[in-house]
Amino acid sequence: MNDSSDQVLASVDERPSVAAYMQAARQLSSFKEELTPVRVGLLASFTIDAAVPFLVVEAARLGFAAEVYVAPFNSTKQELLDPESGCARHQADVVFVANLLADIGPGLTRDVLPGAIDEQIEALVADVVAPLKEFRKRSGADLVLHNIARPRRPALGLGEPLASGSQSDVIGRLNARLAKAVGAIAGGYVLDLERVCANVGYDNCYDDKMWYLGRSPFSPAAWRALAQEQAAFIRAVRGPQRKCLVLDLDNVLWGGIVGEAGLANIKLGQTYPGAVFRDFQEAVMELQRRGVLLAINSKNNPADVEEVFRSHPDMVLKLDDFACTRINWQDKPQNMREIARELNIGLESLVFFDDNPAEQALMRQALPQVLTVPVPPEPIKYVNVLRDSRAFDRLSVTAEDRRRGDMYREQAARRQLEQSATSVEEFLRDLQMTVSIGRVDDFAFPRVVDLLQKTNQFNLTTRRHTGGQLKAMLDDPTCGVFWLRVADRFGDNGIVGVAIVQRLDEVAFIESFLMSCRVIGRTVETAFLSFLADRAKEWGASALEGEFVPTAKNAPAADFYRRHGFTPIGEANRGSRWRLDLAKVAFQWPAYIGRNGTAESTRRTS
Repeated sequence: MNDSSDQVLASVDERPSVAAYMQAARQLSSFKEELTPVRVGLLASFTIDAAVPFLVVEAARLGFAAEVYVAPFNSTKQELLDPESGCARHQADVVFVANLLADIGPGLTRDVLPGAIDEQIEALVADVVAPLKEFRKRSGADLVLHNIARPRRPALGLGEPLASGSQSDVIGRLNARLAKAVGAIAGGYVLDLERVCANVGYDNCYDDKMWYLGRSPFSPAAWRALAQEQAAFIRAVRGPQRKCLVLDLDNVLWGGIVGEAGLANIKLGQTYPGAVFRDFQEAVMELQRRGVLLAINSKNNPADVEEVFRSHPDMVLKLDDFACTRINWQDKPQNMREIARELNIGLESLVFFDDNPAEQALMRQALPQVLTVPVPPEPIKYVNVLRDSRAFDRLSVTAEDRRRGDMYREQAARRQLEQSATSVEEFLRDLQMTVSIGRVDDFAFPRVVDLLQKTNQFNLTTRRHTGGQLKAMLDDPTCGVFWLRVADRFGDNGIVGVAIVQRLDEVAFIESFLMSCRVIGRTVETAFLSFLADRAKEWGASALEGEFVPTAKNAPAADFYRRHGFTPIGEANRGSRWRLDLAKVAFQWPAYIGRNGTAESTRRTS
């Protein structure tokens, strides 16, 4: 985004009316080329047209140019079931499905339901989910179902919370069942409309006049909040994700400047104002448990900082929780560049949280790729500002995510071994690597989708397959989708590689091939390719082919095919196409990499 588009968004924030959003949506059409295109479908049992300008603007705020298809009123089932529907022809990347309980399950809207509630809920869930499953068979779009909001006024008044079979009770049970059923659909997610309405406030959420005039239930405030939630989903499924929270220390993790106040006088404890900073640390730790990397970028004396982490009884975070630290007196943008290099991630993966407005302005100017959080002067707002940034929103948290901090510490140990080794061969041998390879199953599915969406450096084609698209490939008998897992003497790296191979007569075509930056340079890509070559031979293929599509970030993969004996056979898809005669394979599985159930396990699941 440039200054002009930022001004458009700022004008909306100053006056977030329907008219302002409509005008901003028109103005933002001039900046489409700066944004990532995304095709969106809106299906609803009510009139949802008013959502469009809000969604266009909020998607643009997160870097997307949303082209929105709005289905005709109350045609959700038809749109999902008809292969020639407007939504199907739109070829949406993300489809949002919204229903009012009164439209899809009027029998469940009574003040108190007599018996057989669970049976009615199960029948409604089956009725809602069946069209989603049918649509999934034909489309790779991500499907996002809105859950059901509770009524503005509980029918039983004060007695509502205690009444079994009340509206609130039924809707709570219904939402739990919907979440379980939709979560079982590949690329299926639930948008928590109930929480959106609660955050806006039920009295502010609905517009009675527009409901009676046009079956449009929500107020401008609710449309805006809903659009922000939908835009966050779009970014989570279609965009690059932020990976690392980089924190200042003084007046961020504790109150005061430790170099001036001393350890005993900084504000940190169980009561105000120290409790504010302790609670912020708890929120940061929550992110770390979800797989967000932590780093420090602080102008400070290292000895003072180490004493706080070591000795202060109310510190929640420990130095070991940080994957990287820069505690010095050089400018913070330079520190940020070094943090990105050490962690081997891009600057666009970093989020900067600093209380100093001057440091915020400098970071935005020097490194616009970094997301600099607009930290307010009141520390009491820190937790909400961090969470409201939505910088680390993810649709699922994998086992690898939860271990990410440990993995980076293990990576540091590997770097020490590499520095002490006298040759590359000695380093690779001393790592004692073992590799496992298998077909993607339900366990590996979330991690594989994550890698497809986020991997940039060693990615031969950078095709961003969604969960729905991946599910279609898994169901295709001519397609093989494989994961690669690497462990060594220092720990388990988890699933770090993905390959998608299509059988095309006598050719096995590598549609996607990618590896996490954590294992680049260890020749595990050769082991993975060796497995694919063997599998292609088993399929009866005489050649292995693949493409390299250059991007701004995948230079480390540029020579992959050439150094493994492939020969160029022409241009394709903005890149180059390569071919390997399987009768003349010039490489083999590296001798220093052990096999852990490789070919055998995948044959059993073929």
